[in-house]
Amino acid sequence: MKEKMIDNRDMAEIRHTILTGVTVSVGSLVLLFSSGAQIVLQCVFECQEDGIVRAGHGEDVSSSPVLFGLLNRRIVDATVDGNLILSLHFEDGGHLRIAPERNGLESYVLTTRYGIRPIVVI
Repeated sequence: MKEKMIDNRDMAEIRHTILTGVTVSVGSLVLLFSSGAQIVLQCVFECQEDGIVRAGHGEDVSSSPVLFGLLNRRIVDATVDGNLILSLHFEDGGHLRIAPERNGLESYVLTTRYGIRPIVVI
């Protein structure tokens, strides 16, 4: 069962904003945006910069350096597809893809001023 809880208002909160921080904690990585939105990662993600693709997992603290290269960059587009894969596209061509795991647990959580959107896929 898939339940899409992210709507256009939520996506607008991360479009045209800047990725300003990455908080590293045990069990998750948190992306912080200049709009005040945040994404808690507890699943696999993939970063593409300058043609190089690197992958990580939100529950693996050692994956955090994969995200550091995206800091202080402006997001020009943000999309979520039918499989709840969240994609962030940066103005310089960088790309972050967050793919939920089908295990019934929270994969990622998007928090905006419109609410908290946990993504769970079974």
